[in-house]
Amino acid sequence: MPSVRINEVVVALMIEKQSAVEQLEQILSVPGVDMVQWGPADYCMSIGRPEARRSPEVKEVERRVIETCLRKGIPPRAEIQTPAEAEWYQRLGVRHFCLGTDLLILHDWWRDNGQQLRNRLGAARAAAEGAERG
Repeated sequence: MPSVRINEVVVALMIEKQSAVEQLEQILSVPGVDMVQWGPADYCMSIGRPEARRSPEVKEVERRVIETCLRKGIPPRAEIQTPAEAEWYQRLGVRHFCLGTDLLILHDWWRDNGQQLRNRLGAARAAAEGAERG
């Protein structure tokens, strides 16, 4: 296996546990951290509130994480589902985004294409039934 020079590697950390939020200053003081991404779903699991991803309390923690990263000179990366969601993050100073997740992209593709296939099959079935009557 070829060797990799450290300047060819990006070190991106996910902050997704309550303990990581509590120790964020120390974590961001480790040399070599290039980027931080907030993990809202796993954070909510770690605090025992899986339904709270978009709650005001969790959004406040996310804001504090982003502001701490920026203050420490480490770029934060936000996970968004639509381009419109970027506005709030941009106002905070975020410039790096993850648009959609693999599971969401696949879910949407399966949902949309599955519906198109159901529609096509339903139209074909209706046409066949009409031909039998006619």
